[in-house]
Amino acid sequence: MRVNKMDITVFVVLLAVAVCIGIIIFMGIFKEILDISTFGFFNAKISGLKSRINEHSKIMEMDLYELENFMAKFDRDFKKDFKNIAESSPDGVEIFFRKFGLRYEKEVLKNILRGIEVEPYGFFTREMITKLQQTPISEYSSKLEGTAYSKLSFNKPLVEIERDIDFLYYREILSAAQQTDSKNAAVLKTYIKSEIDVRNILTILRCKKYGVENVLDHVIPIGYEVPEWKLKNLAEARDVEGVLDLLTDTDYKFLLELKEKYLETKSLFIFEKALKKYLLDMAKKLAIIHPYTAAKALYYIVLREKEVTDILGIYEAKKEEFGVILEEII
Repeated sequence: MRVNKMDITVFVVLLAVAVCIGIIIFMGIFKEILDISTFGFFNAKISGLKSRINEHSKIMEMDLYELENFMAKFDRDFKKDFKNIAESSPDGVEIFFRKFGLRYEKEVLKNILRGIEVEPYGFFTREMITKLQQTPISEYSSKLEGTAYSKLSFNKPLVEIERDIDFLYYREILSAAQQTDSKNAAVLKTYIKSEIDVRNILTILRCKKYGVENVLDHVIPIGYEVPEWKLKNLAEARDVEGVLDLLTDTDYKFLLELKEKYLETKSLFIFEKALKKYLLDMAKKLAIIHPYTAAKALYYIVLREKEVTDILGIYEAKKEEFGVILEEII
């Protein structure tokens, strides 16, 4: 039987296509196996990092001196664990966790600006902290030359400088998330942008309660569920209740359920607590849905951050003798 050259050509083309498809499928499966292996080992290390809080009741019973010492040690241990996570993270997400350290570094800078004594972290060594404390704020840019902070303007009100510092951090961390693979980028950006949403909502609620003008000067317009146009609508609301009403078409509509309690107490703490729980639940959900990504490490970090915040809240409540709110903190 004579074979047609056209038939041979078609056969070769189909074979080549089949081989290419096979290679693509194989590479996809191979990457999944590689992710399971890489993140399986990394997540095992995360699981080995246990909470330093065993019993909250024991913390509640501490006096101020004991609590101060416990709080300082707890924070040091947390920073040590975070450093271990950043240094042992898989190559694909290492840049994200190294940049994530700016989260704590920026708080050191903000406390220096406020005149609060702080512990060294990252770029801000004891020597650098002392140098900045002896420098007029308007001259900070020159002292911070060579860092991302040198791009900031320090010739403006403190609240605007702090907003710019936060904005700088979020731009840097989102850029780092974008440099990871597509799966990790989607997970990490979802959480970080939701965190920006929460920051913006709380900021707007505070502005409305205390009559602060120029609300948009205090927000960061790169959120997830609350984009820039939505922020403008929220900023134009008359009061706290008006802001809550405008959130009905977002994932933050659950805040409306707290409106009645707010009207009774006039305390924004109930919204802050609910939003922080929302973020923690989101981090946990991402870790469950995407087990072989950086989500588990991220969940561990934000969980530990909550514990740090809880301890600080207990300390402040005890210091001011606000015993009535202690049970609401944790």
